[in-house]
Amino acid sequence: MPRLAQPAEARCATQRGSTLAEALVACLVLGLGVLAWLRLPALTAGELAAARARQDAAQAAGALAAALHAQHDYGADPVARGLHRSLLPLARRPSPDCLESDCTPAQMADAELWLWGEMVARRLPGTRAELDCAAASVPAPADRAWPGSCTLRMHLAPVGTQESALLQWRLHP
Repeated sequence: MPRLAQPAEARCATQRGSTLAEALVACLVLGLGVLAWLRLPALTAGELAAARARQDAAQAAGALAAALHAQHDYGADPVARGLHRSLLPLARRPSPDCLESDCTPAQMADAELWLWGEMVARRLPGTRAELDCAAASVPAPADRAWPGSCTLRMHLAPVGTQESALLQWRLHP
């Protein structure tokens, strides 16, 4: 037996107010989406700034590895010296004699480390860096002239929405 349809007034009475609630929920969801969309450029800019700082720090670590390798080649081996030093914040400026004229290999190495720190301080303000060099626990193979390694730790200052980051490299130039 076919069912009789409800009268229009009865159908409207059961649905009364549901469209208003649905419209309010839709407005709330749309509003949250718009707020998230408006915040996206700021988050992206902060992430890009943090990535740029990490990239600059990695390039600085490569430059320091090259400098340490050069120091070994001209007789100021940082491993043999047991070099352990805070590079940033900058310590006192080395003697101007080493920056402008001949000096001992150890003095030249100190001047070179100071210049590296000055370059990093300009590119990454607020960064702290420590360098720790130690001899290897086992003798180096005959084909390796540098029996040890140096560890560079850099504490980057907060950038954008990122907190300060600790980056660490083991340098084997």
